[in-house]
Amino acid sequence: MKVRIYRSLLLMGIVSVITTFILSAILYYQGMQEQFSHELQHLNSVMAGAVSTDDEEGSRAYLSRIYDDNHKAIHIVWLDRDGTVLYDSDNKDEDYKNGPEVKEAMAEGKGAAVHKDSNDNPKSYYAQKAPDGSILRLSSARTVSYIGFSAYLPEIILFLVVFAVGCLFAAERETEKILKPFHLLGDLVQKIMEGQKVDDVPSDYKELNPLIRKVEEQHDEIQNYMDDIEEERNTIRTVVDTISDGIILLNEHKEIVDYNRKIEEIFHLTEDKRYRRIASLYHDEDWLRVIGKAYRTDGRQEYTMSLFNNPYRMVMNKIELADGETGLLIVLRDMTASYMAEKMRREFSANVSHELKTPLTSISGFAEMIANGMYQKPDDVKLFGSRIVNESQRMLTLIDTIMHLSRIEETETTITWKTVSLDSLVHYAADLIEPQAKAKGVALTVDAEPLYTYGNAALLSELVMNLLDNAVKYNNEGGSVHALLKPEGEDKLRLTISDTGIGIPKDKQGRVFERFYRAEESRNKSTGGSGLGLAICKHIVEKHKGTLSMTSEEGKGTTVTVILPRMSDADVSKETKEALTARQEAEDAESGRLAQQEAEEDQAAKAALGEAKENGKEPKHLHKAKKLKKDKKTKKKSNGHSRNAESANKPDGKAGKPGRKAGRKKEVK
Repeated sequence: MKVRIYRSLLLMGIVSVITTFILSAILYYQGMQEQFSHELQHLNSVMAGAVSTDDEEGSRAYLSRIYDDNHKAIHIVWLDRDGTVLYDSDNKDEDYKNGPEVKEAMAEGKGAAVHKDSNDNPKSYYAQKAPDGSILRLSSARTVSYIGFSAYLPEIILFLVVFAVGCLFAAERETEKILKPFHLLGDLVQKIMEGQKVDDVPSDYKELNPLIRKVEEQHDEIQNYMDDIEEERNTIRTVVDTISDGIILLNEHKEIVDYNRKIEEIFHLTEDKRYRRIASLYHDEDWLRVIGKAYRTDGRQEYTMSLFNNPYRMVMNKIELADGETGLLIVLRDMTASYMAEKMRREFSANVSHELKTPLTSISGFAEMIANGMYQKPDDVKLFGSRIVNESQRMLTLIDTIMHLSRIEETETTITWKTVSLDSLVHYAADLIEPQAKAKGVALTVDAEPLYTYGNAALLSELVMNLLDNAVKYNNEGGSVHALLKPEGEDKLRLTISDTGIGIPKDKQGRVFERFYRAEESRNKSTGGSGLGLAICKHIVEKHKGTLSMTSEEGKGTTVTVILPRMSDADVSKETKEALTARQEAEDAESGRLAQQEAEEDQAAKAALGEAKENGKEPKHLHKAKKLKKDKKTKKKSNGHSRNAESANKPDGKAGKPGRKAGRKKEVK
């Protein structure tokens, strides 16, 4: 702004000098024109009194001498009373008597005019009547000689130089005078922003008083607004810290942006973990892998784990942070109360099962005694005793199956979900069932393409085993079982188990996946079925977000179809890479390499921040520098939280170190 004002004032000064010079030149030119015209008119009057037609030759000589004395710059014409040319200095053949100046002189004694000659040049004309009645006309071009003016040229140049230098100093001085109120205004505004009281401005700048008062009002409004924001921020912080769920916010670098007080209690934190990587908070490989998966997966992600002997449900969702980064919000919910209720239900079921098993075991023992003929009527006792034994064994098997199904239906705390090679599971299950199939004369074949799904290998293996076992168990001797695994659509896979067995009646096919349902009671008794196998299969498929269906024709065979989500090669590669990354992160955190790396990054960030301050530039993309800039603001908040963290320390004063030993991975959905 200062440069622009200075340039404007300097330009105005120079323009003023040039304008003054031009106007002076114009006025000088006009003055010289008037002076020359006056002299020409006076010369015409004097010469007219000296010529006479009585002395024509002497008059011509006089006129020629005047002509020569004026360097032939004057055109002299002497006309008789009738307009006859008596003398013409230029010897031109023109009609002089009809000139306006000549006509005016003949009529009034003298005349003057300005017009162009035959060569189209402007001239001044003066005509005067002589005492004998003749007309003397003088004319000259309307030009001014600058010979006299050139004598003053050095003085003029010196004047212009001096005036230009004066313009420089004047422009500098006036610029400072113009900007002085702005400097004063800046100082006053700075005082206002610092909360200082501003007195009235100097009397020379009273016009600034309304502006100063307005700035003070705006400052008060902004301060009130900031106070409101701070109050709301503290309120929100209080609410977040009061929430029973732990909350962690990560940035796109897997660094902890913020967390609430519950996280400090859960992980027994004694130091600030903000802008530290999440691996430094909890060194669990599977947990870190799931967090990595949540970064590249849209939608809600859930993970169940045990921390310090307490179960937690972790819910993750991607969000956009204020600076445009992609962050991850993690919510940890304590499931202890829910698990306690579930535990009570399981204990009740276990107690019931135990209470049932105890008498049934006794019945089985007495039944064996009766079957061994220890009473008087051995034939009858043996018959009833044999039935008691058979029913007891069947009910014991049923109880075991019910308990297994109950474990599958629970929120599994021991299940690990990862990439599963389903074709390998099918081949493995077929190898286990192969002896059973050969014993019955059933041909077992497998046609499986290499396909992957995301799930639990143990449950999926049980699914394939149950389906193959049913296909062999309810097959005819000399029959066949074929397992087919192939892609289905863009992101699904299809597993088909087909047999040539006895089949299922059409009116009973809709209920075969119900618990305890038996298509034929006699068939299940002969094969030892409990009616829970397909129910377990259906539950396993549903937990893997798939579908289970069946087609069957009585006497010809049954086909069971399983549709599951399929992982692409890219998904498998990413999952493998993420698993390796999670393992490396966990190892780095446990070995101390992560702490060393972050210390080096902190030092580099401090150096970069100091260099940026020296250069007067703000580091925009240095997230470690952002952390350092926020240290001062975070310190106050951290000090308040540390008091709560101290109460979570161990009795011996040592803080509990979060890590893989503190808990085990549980489940990802």
